Amino acid sequence: MIGEKIIWVATLPSTNDFLKENWHRLPHGTIVVAESQTSGRGRYNRYWYSPEGGLWFSILFKPRKQIKPTFFTKICCVAIVKALSFFEIDTKIKWPNDVYYKDKKLAGILSESVFEESTLKVVVVGIGLNVNNDIPKELKDKATSLREISTKDYDLKTTLKIILKYINQLLRRYLNKPEALTRVWKGLLIQKEGQQITFKLGDDIKTGKIFKIEDEKMILTVDDQQIQVSSLEILEP
Repeated sequence: MIGEKIIWVATLPSTNDFLKENWHRLPHGTIVVAESQTSGRGRYNRYWYSPEGGLWFSILFKPRKQIKPTFFTKICCVAIVKALSFFEIDTKIKWPNDVYYKDKKLAGILSESVFEESTLKVVVVGIGLNVNNDIPKELKDKATSLREISTKDYDLKTTLKIILKYINQLLRRYLNKPEALTRVWKGLLIQKEGQQITFKLGDDIKTGKIFKIEDEKMILTVDDQQIQVSSLEILEP
């Protein structure tokens, strides 16, 4: 069961790093929550602003069978969308793993894996959800929080409990049929097949059409050629 053991601390450099450093002595399903992070990070190793008031936590998954690490990322993405729906907040997933309210980022997910001799031992999924925290002025046009959306404060422990409830439900439902989870995840994406997007790939900014969204990659048509990408930064829409 995810969340049977919860470690709640005032501050950490990074909840993901804590679990990666201590996974040997912690059970599957352990949660570590930091009221603030000093070195939180998101995709592309970017700094993740993590002050008091937000929900910053990581989950330790120790798979009993070989399964793609992205399965756990999708579980957490879908669970957050469902939990926010419980609060009557309608969100979508920006490919592959950011949660958006309208055109602003509300939550981000960073998954990291530990392998030993090519065997997957651990998947750590870090989740950053803007709850009651203030959004810095320089991010106001890109990010939002639950408090900003609904003009009320949320209890962090209750919010975490609801997210974990959905994670456990989804794990029970989809652990043996990950392809069905992928269909659910695709249905919640902002980006759709056939849609034109502008994106950053390396140092280049390009425009292309989404040909197909697969389990771990996106196939794009760019300048009459197809390219496959597992990671890129979508700029538009």
